[in-house]
Amino acid sequence: MRKYVLIGPLVLVGVWLAISHLGLVDRLLLPTPENVLRKLISLFVTGEIWPDLGRTVIRWACGLGIGIVVGVPVGLLMGASPRVYASLEIIVDFFRSIPVTAMFPIFLVFFGLGEDSKIAIAAWVTILYVLINTLYGVRHTSESRRMVARVFHATRWQVFTKVIFPEALPHIFVGMRISVSMSLVLVVAAEMIMGTSVGLGKRIFDSGITYAVSEMYATIVLAGVLGYVSNKFFVSVEKRVVHWAAN
Repeated sequence: MRKYVLIGPLVLVGVWLAISHLGLVDRLLLPTPENVLRKLISLFVTGEIWPDLGRTVIRWACGLGIGIVVGVPVGLLMGASPRVYASLEIIVDFFRSIPVTAMFPIFLVFFGLGEDSKIAIAAWVTILYVLINTLYGVRHTSESRRMVARVFHATRWQVFTKVIFPEALPHIFVGMRISVSMSLVLVVAAEMIMGTSVGLGKRIFDSGITYAVSEMYATIVLAGVLGYVSNKFFVSVEKRVVHWAAN
């Protein structure tokens, strides 16, 4: 199937080339792929993009790490304990139904305009996705395997570590993979909406309002590549850790 991997991107670039070179869309709105690529290379060569890229990655990584550290244990606890699940189910379902962007003002009030608000947003969305996938992973583990373990006089801790957690691990990684993309999206969005002195989101926003469209598209492409590469890296880690569930 690897031979089909590049078909989609090549078709997309081909359509972009056709639209831009045939003049179907004003180049002020849609520059050519060549111009965008040249601008992207120029941003790296001159070093302009490095501070923005670095700050966005730091915010993203911090939020993702905090979210995983909080979301996995809480999800495991909710999945393993019916009482904890019943106590927190309404709260979790309530907050996961609210668009995270709608909560930007709340994060601004509590964390201010600085780094903390962007990191908190990334952490929040990560907690939600990881927690929900973790708890459902635990709740959908095989009851027959639990019973077999109890027949052999396994302790509760042994049942959890040898049966429940390994079976829930693929679901946990699904939550993490979704969070990798969503947390990056929201960090960039927060940089655009909430304001910052440096970041990919700020560069996209500033380029847009000044009609530096090649730079705007170049930064958007960079954000997409960053998300894609990080997701592929995470998939490779997942295949190594959860090798029994890998396709």
